[in-house]
This record gives sequence, structure tokens and C-alpha cells, in this order.
Amino acid sequence: MFDQFPEPARSQLVAACEEGRTRPEWCFTEGSARLAFWAPFRDADPVITWQFDPGPDPETAARLLRGSLTAMGLHKIIHDIALPPGLIPTVDRAVEHEALTAAGFVMEVERLMLEWQAGSDLPEDPGRLRYVAARRLDPAEVLDLLVRISHGSLDYDTQVEVATEGAEHEARWMYDDLVNRKAKPGWFVIGYLGDSPVGLVAPDDHSIAYIGVVPEHRGQGYVDDLLAKGTRTLAEAGLERIVAATDTANTPTAAAFLRAGYSEVGRVFRYYWRTP
Repeated sequence: MFDQFPEPARSQLVAACEEGRTRPEWCFTEGSARLAFWAPFRDADPVITWQFDPGPDPETAARLLRGSLTAMGLHKIIHDIALPPGLIPTVDRAVEHEALTAAGFVMEVERLMLEWQAGSDLPEDPGRLRYVAARRLDPAEVLDLLVRISHGSLDYDTQVEVATEGAEHEARWMYDDLVNRKAKPGWFVIGYLGDSPVGLVAPDDHSIAYIGVVPEHRGQGYVDDLLAKGTRTLAEAGLERIVAATDTANTPTAAAFLRAGYSEVGRVFRYYWRTP
């Protein structure tokens, strides 16, 4: 099935398959429309459409989407359209947008794409926190912290998952995702003020994958400490470019990234399909 995708999609699919993130049976084509489904780590269920090329006809692409969702037996899936600043899917990716909406997807949240580049100033770590690698801790301790961070979160996906599946389920999924990221073992850290956990930051091989502060320590600037730690970790590892994303509605986190020297480089328009 991978052979039905042109390069570079074919090579990307092969590499993802070797990592357990996609499979040939998760790939579908109809006419000139193609798509694959992607999971964040081995043995996880697919969570997002990937390599979706709708071709020229939105009706064909919508039929492909509907058929593939039925064949996969999925209950929820996400599709992201990433665009430079100022562009919108209804105009600049009209065929893709029409296919998605015809297949039952709804655009529910808009996200900022952010980027730090080598040569930019590094954010200063004020030294208020001590850091412990998450892998050195009992997983139950990290799970408890993730549950606490989810309370009052401004992240749309977290809000939806907590409301529908529960905070413990969301924390378990997030933990499995973060510990399976491509990262050195000591990169994912918990920040402590004395013996009290303040929050965490989880860099991976190209991004700040996750950052969060527990409710009782919010509003005191600790997100800046954590973001400085994560950014400096990757910069000192030699990364020339670090990416991140946050919901446009999550203004405190967006402001923290801008203070840390990140720039907005585009928007992600996130579409959701759920079982009717």
C-alpha cells in the first residue's frame, strides 16, 4: 500500500511503520485521493489522519474519508491543516476543507505554531526550581502530577478528554505519549520548589512537546522557568530549530513562548471527527 503514495510520503510512511506508528492497512486510496492514519507510539490507536492528499475532487476525498473511518472502526480522529500566518483553510485549502466537512469533520480549535531558532537569545532560567527526570520517579507520581495539571487547563484537547474520558484516562495517555517520545532520558523533567512539584516540561527531538503548571502554583511565572529549562536543554543539544504549539485561546502559554524568544510562524486549524 505504501507504494501508492508518492515521495516523500512513501519513505515517511515506511519509517513510521518501522517505528510502529502506522501500518499498511491504515492506508487508503480512492482515485487520486490518499490518506494514512498515524499513532503517536507503538501499540497506540491511531489518533490523527496523516499524509492526506485530497486530490482535485472534494467528493471523492470525502468518500475516501468516510470509507476509511468505517473500515478502521474509529470513534474519534483529528486532522490538522497547518498554514502560514494570514491564510485560512476555506480559501487556501478549499478542497481539503470541503472534503473534511462533507465527511463529518468540524473545525473546533485554532492553534499557534511557534518556533525558536538558533541565534535567538536563550531564555534565562532564574534558578528557582530544581529539576528531576521524570523517568527517575515512580510513574504514579508523574501521573498524579499530570492529573493535577489537567485541572483548569486552557488546552482544548485536555478539556475535552477530561470531560469525556476523565482526568486519569487523559493523564495515562499523556504519560505514555511523553515517555515514548524521541528524547534523551533526562529531558522530560519535573520542576520542584523545595519538595513541592510545580510543573513539568517535556522536550523531544524537535519540540517542546508538553509544558504545564499545577493550579496552586499558577500565576507566579513558573511557566517561564520550565520553558527556559526545556528550550535550553534542546539548544544545548545542538538543535537549530525548536517548535511548539498552543491553542490561540491559551493566552498565558502563548505569551510565555513569546517572552522566551519564540515567534509565531503559522496557525494549525484542528478538525475533529467523532462517531455520530
